[in-house]
Amino acid sequence: MIDLDRYSGGALVLSWDEQQEHHPDPDAALRSAGTAEPTCGQQGHIAVRTWGRLATPNNDSSIVLSGLARGPRSSISPGQIDLTKGTAGAHSIADLMPPFGAVQITGDTALAVTDALGYRHLYQRRCDGWSAVSTSSLVLAHLDTPRMDRNAIAVQAMLGWQLGDRTLFEGVTKLRQRERVTMTGGRSLTDHYAPEPSRAGVAARDAVNEAATLLREYLVDYLDEHPDAILQLTGGIDSRILLAAIPPERRRGLRVLTLESGPGSEDVRIAGRIAERYGMRHLVQGLSGLDGFDPAEAHALVMSAAKDLNGMADPVAHAALLCVESSFPQGDRISGLGGEVARGFYYVGPAFDYPVSKPFTRTLAGWRMYANDSVAPAALNPEFSSWAREFATKEIHRVLLESGMPWLQATDELYLYERMQRWAGVTDSAVCLGRATVNPMLDPRFIAIANSLPPAAKAHARFLAQLVCRLDTDLAEIPLDGRLAPSAYASPGLRQRMANSVPMAQKARRKVIQRIRRDRRPPAGGDTLSALLAEHWRRNPELLDPVRGTQIFDNEWIDALLAGGDADPSTTALLASLVALAPAN
Repeated sequence: MIDLDRYSGGALVLSWDEQQEHHPDPDAALRSAGTAEPTCGQQGHIAVRTWGRLATPNNDSSIVLSGLARGPRSSISPGQIDLTKGTAGAHSIADLMPPFGAVQITGDTALAVTDALGYRHLYQRRCDGWSAVSTSSLVLAHLDTPRMDRNAIAVQAMLGWQLGDRTLFEGVTKLRQRERVTMTGGRSLTDHYAPEPSRAGVAARDAVNEAATLLREYLVDYLDEHPDAILQLTGGIDSRILLAAIPPERRRGLRVLTLESGPGSEDVRIAGRIAERYGMRHLVQGLSGLDGFDPAEAHALVMSAAKDLNGMADPVAHAALLCVESSFPQGDRISGLGGEVARGFYYVGPAFDYPVSKPFTRTLAGWRMYANDSVAPAALNPEFSSWAREFATKEIHRVLLESGMPWLQATDELYLYERMQRWAGVTDSAVCLGRATVNPMLDPRFIAIANSLPPAAKAHARFLAQLVCRLDTDLAEIPLDGRLAPSAYASPGLRQRMANSVPMAQKARRKVIQRIRRDRRPPAGGDTLSALLAEHWRRNPELLDPVRGTQIFDNEWIDALLAGGDADPSTTALLASLVALAPAN
C-alpha cells in the first residue's frame, strides 16, 4: 500500500492591506483545493497555513519547505537561515543544494525564496490589496475564482512541462532561480537574493580536476553524515560518476538501488555487475505492483499525483514511480540527476558557434522535444492542436533568443533553466518532504563548472567521460547501457571516434524511425496505469464532463475513448491533470 501522506505537505502565506475591507479566505481556498486539515497561524495581517508534513509548528522563524537545507559540506538548521540577508549560516542561500525553499515571517513582513536553480517549486499571486505565496498553485488559484491558462495548457500539451514562470492557472506564477518574494501589507516585491553566477572560461583539464575534487569531498562528507545512504545506480554515466567519486573502501556494503523497467533490463544487468564487483548490496524493484490496482485505486493515485505536481508534469509516470518507491527503503538517497547539464543534452551535429534560428528551433522542438511527451494530435480539438504546436514552438524560440547566446549554449540554458527546473524540479518538489535526496551534480559549484565549458568540451559526453576516468579508471572501462565504456569518449582519436559513431548512428536511426512512425516511448508503468484510468472513466464518464467544456480535447475522441478506444500515456497524462485540477474537483 502506498503511503501518500509520506510526501504530502505544503504551506500558504497570505498578506493583506489592513485598509482592505475584504480579503480571500485561506481556509476556503484550502478546502476547495482538497488539501489536508491545516495548522493555522496569524501574525498581524499575515495568515500562515501549513499542512501535511509541514503542519507541525516549530520555534524557528523560518519554515524550510524542502525537507532539508544542505550547504556545500553539511546540513543547515532553519535557525541559521536569514531570508532578508539571503544567508544560511556562513553561506549564501545561493550555495544551498536544490531543492531548497523557505518562508520567513518577520514582524509584518513575509519573505519566501527558492534555490539558485529554481528547482523547489514555489508560486505567487498578486491582486489588489493582497498577495500570497504557496507550495501549491492550485491553492493560490482558489483564493479567487480559478481560471485555467490556455497558453500554459498548449505548452503542456506539446512538452509535458512548462516554460518560464507560467502555471496552468491565470494569475499564478512560479518563482524563478534565485528569486525572493517580500510581502508587506498586501503588497509584493520580487527580487534576486544573489547575482547571476559568472561564466568565466575554464580549461577542460582544470574543470575535470575541480569537478572530481568537488564530488569526492561532497560524497565523503555526505556518507560521513549519512552512512546508511542509498545510491541510485543505473547503467548510465551520471550514476557511474557518483560511484567513482566514492572511495573504493567506502563502497563495500553500500546499498545501491535500480529500477527494473522491464524484462532483460540493461540497467539491472550493468548495475548488478558493478555491485557484485565492489561488494555492494543491490536492491532491484520492478513494476509488478501496478497489476494489483483496480481502476478506482489507480484513478485515486493518479489524481493525487496530478495535484502534487500542480498539473505540470506527467501524473501517470509519477504515480507509477510512487508505487515502485513504496517497496524501496525510504532513507537518505544519492541521485545522479543533473549530469545532463554537462554533456550538451540538446546538441546535434558539430559543436560550432552559430546563432539561434527558427529552423533550428523547429527541428529541435519537432524531432526532440515533442517526441515522447506531446499529446496525440488526434485527441485534441483540431483548432487547439494546430495553434498549440505553433504557440509552443514560438515560446521555445523566444526562450532561446532571450538567452542572448549562440545556439548550443542557448540549448544548454534551455535544458538547465527550463527543462531541468520545470520538469525535474516539479517532480522532486512533489516528494522532497518525504524523501531526503541529494543530487551532487546539481550543486551550484558543479553547475558553474559545467557552464564555464565550451560546447566542444561537453559534446558527446566528453567532459563527463573524462571525469569518470579521473575518478576511477576501473569504472571507466565498464560499458554503459547501450554505449561503449566512458574511456572511449574521454579523448578519442580518429579510429575511436569512428567506433563511437556506430552506437550513436544506431540511436539516431531508431529516433528517425520513431518520428516517422510517430511511436512514443511510454514511461515505466505508463501503459498499465493508462489502461486502468481509461477503464475508470468508462465506469464514471461524468468525470470527463469538465474537460469537454474546455475545447482542448476533441469530444469525439473522448467518446471513442469511453467506448473502448486507446490512449497513449502522454495523452492520458494531460487528460488526467485537467480532470484533477478542474474547479469541480
